Amino acid sequence: MEKEVCISTREAADHLRVHARTIRKWIDTFEEYVKPDWNERGHYILDEQSLVRLTEIKARLQEPQASMKQVREDLMREGKMQVEAVESYKNLQQDTEKSLNHLMETMESVGDMMEDLFERMERLEGHMYGLFDSLEDMEHKLVSVSYETVHANEVQQMFDDIRKRQDQLRMELRNATFTQRLTASASEQGLLPRRQKKARFLGIF
Repeated sequence: MEKEVCISTREAADHLRVHARTIRKWIDTFEEYVKPDWNERGHYILDEQSLVRLTEIKARLQEPQASMKQVREDLMREGKMQVEAVESYKNLQQDTEKSLNHLMETMESVGDMMEDLFERMERLEGHMYGLFDSLEDMEHKLVSVSYETVHANEVQQMFDDIRKRQDQLRMELRNATFTQRLTASASEQGLLPRRQKKARFLGIF
């Protein structure tokens, strides 16, 4: 049996010569009539019959003084759309799609911050090795010759280099710690449902 071809909302928009947002608005309003499907990312996909019905909706809306509300009522009156459970089903699908999209955005954001954290940790490690090398170099110089024979400027330069590396180390450590806390906070707060976060903001919980 030949597998049925499905298209995205953008492809449907190109076919009907309208904006993709318009297609999504029509699907949201006439979902029970269009009967779309969803892919693994929660986005609409349409079969051939869905595209035919979207074409009909476009034609109805092009009639004089036509509105989506009127077309919706006409479809219900003609028995092409079921009145029962339309709103609850539509709201459920919208909430699901928003939650999935928000979750993916949060995961991508956390991933970016984790990459930034790893880069900071690598720089931190580099500064630590540099500091240890400076201390080891200073130790070798002081051991190889007596302190009196070491030029004062050379000693001062070694101490300045050590202080500079210490400052770099402290700064990278603060940046890494801040990024780590920000990542942990985004992971915790970003995975909360939007409705729950809004309720907490309003002081309901």
